[in-house]
Amino acid sequence: MSKLNKRFISAIVMISIFLYLIYDASILGVIFAELIFSIVFWEYLGFFKKKKNKIIFTIVFIFLNVIFPLLIINFITRPSTDSIFPIFIFSIASFIWILIGITIFRFEKEHWSDLKVACLGILVLTPAMDSLFIILSQPMYPLLIIGTVSIADTAAYFFGKKFGKTLIIPKVSPGKTVEGFVGSLIVTPFVTMISAIIFNLNIFHFIFFGIMIALISFFGDVFFSLLKRNKGMKDSSDLIPGHGGFIDLLDGTIAVLPFFALSALMVFLLGFNFSWITF
Repeated sequence: MSKLNKRFISAIVMISIFLYLIYDASILGVIFAELIFSIVFWEYLGFFKKKKNKIIFTIVFIFLNVIFPLLIINFITRPSTDSIFPIFIFSIASFIWILIGITIFRFEKEHWSDLKVACLGILVLTPAMDSLFIILSQPMYPLLIIGTVSIADTAAYFFGKKFGKTLIIPKVSPGKTVEGFVGSLIVTPFVTMISAIIFNLNIFHFIFFGIMIALISFFGDVFFSLLKRNKGMKDSSDLIPGHGGFIDLLDGTIAVLPFFALSALMVFLLGFNFSWITF
């Protein structure tokens, strides 16, 4: 079996299990999602050089992921202008990914110390994990985020294969091309625009949503690729045949989780209801 077929089958199996658990048994879906993210956290610990730094990072990460969810739950149960902390956090997290995307190429040749790995881990993993409390609150949200990121990845892959000539970061990820990236930026908002037309939603909002998903998922892919190469690793682990680890499979999704949660919270704050959309 070719590597591409292994990657495809592994992705389909993972997505199918996740969506089944979300739709058929929401509690199991939450447990499954938290389990997956625990594995992502465990894989991220592999980027540290010293054991004591892994322990310190774990303590800080657990502390933050106890405090932030309480604030998010408080916002969901009692939304008000005095309880906008989650919106602030997810706004900052989304901006951080944009900032990473703009500046990351400057750090291609730098050695990333444990301190830098820890700081980046807190900045990108904590908001992503806390986003699950928002995303898993509605059955349609996981489908939207997985579907949109998959469209962005697929468009980038096929445009890169068909038209790709200009490599973006050949030493870090030789498969990523400017043409593939541009293709993703075109196809993803086009698909979200069509969805908005079908469901009679705001077209411009969904075009912006598609552009941001394509952009941030690409930045997430590049970030984790650069981190792995910096540490001399090809994959984050070997748990998933054809993919490597869960970070390798979910790098783009991890990046877009805070932005999606921010979008969902803003919709919730504005009182718009998606519950009429059924599957």
